[in-house]
This record gives sequence, structure tokens and C-alpha cells, in this order.
Amino acid sequence: MDSKQQDSIFDYKKLEDEINKSIHDRTNSRFFTRAFGKGMDAHLSQLKVHRRLTTKWLNRKDLPNKDEIAALSIRMVDCEEKLDFLDEKFYIITKRMQENCFNVKRVKKAFEDLLVILEEEVKEIQDNKIKRLEEELFELKQLFHTDFELEENIDGEEKRNRP
Repeated sequence: MDSKQQDSIFDYKKLEDEINKSIHDRTNSRFFTRAFGKGMDAHLSQLKVHRRLTTKWLNRKDLPNKDEIAALSIRMVDCEEKLDFLDEKFYIITKRMQENCFNVKRVKKAFEDLLVILEEEVKEIQDNKIKRLEEELFELKQLFHTDFELEENIDGEEKRNRP
């Protein structure tokens, strides 16, 4: 099977070489080159006529021509690039907003915890001040009682010593 396949490949290669040689022999001449050039010129002139007619017809129908469509497609590509850029920026801004919201929540929680601690400290300080004031008041009261008793004692002795 392998030899049959190689034989067919060889036959096709041989046929291809013969066709290529035949084409080369027929096209490798001045006559062919001039005839081909004249045919190409005729084709290009017909193409120009068709383009002019098509452009006029499109203008009469108020339809865009090839150049206008190409310019429009370029503008559309530019717009798509700008939209992609804006979409990316929007994504980045949204991501940052989410991060900022998370950070704000953390800061808020920290402030709430700090406020609780400060309120406890303020209450403790006020309680200590009240205790100190009560103690000072008690000491003053004791002093007044002591002073009052001394005065009573002094007044009482003076009254006794008076005739």
C-alpha cells in the first residue's frame, strides 16, 4: 500500500512539473506580456468607469460610498477603543470604591470601638472624681465637726468661768 501511494505521489509531481513547464513556455514571451498588459489596462479602465458610475449612483440615492464607509468604520473602531478604555477605567474606579467602602467600614468600626473605650474611661474618671469629692467632703465635714466641737467646748468653758 505504501508503494502505491508513493507511486501516485510521484505521478502527481511529474504531472505538476509538466503543467508548470507548459505554462512557463506559453507565458514567457513578449507577445504574452504585451497582451496581458493590454488586457490589464482594459480591465483597469473598465474598473474606473464602474467606480465612477457606482459613486454617481450612490450620490444620487444619498447612500455612502466605499470611502465614506471605510472612514465610518475607522471612526467606529476608534469609538470602540475609547469605550474599552472607559470600561477599563470604570472597572478600576468601581474596584477602588469597593476597597474604599471596606476601609471606611473598618475605620468606622475602629472609631466605634474607640468611642466605647473613651466612654468607659470618661465614666471611670467621673466616678473617681465623685469618690474623691465625696472623700474630701467627708474630710471637710469631719473638720467642721471637730472645729464646731472645739468652739462649743471653748464657749461652754467661758460661760462657766463667767460669774
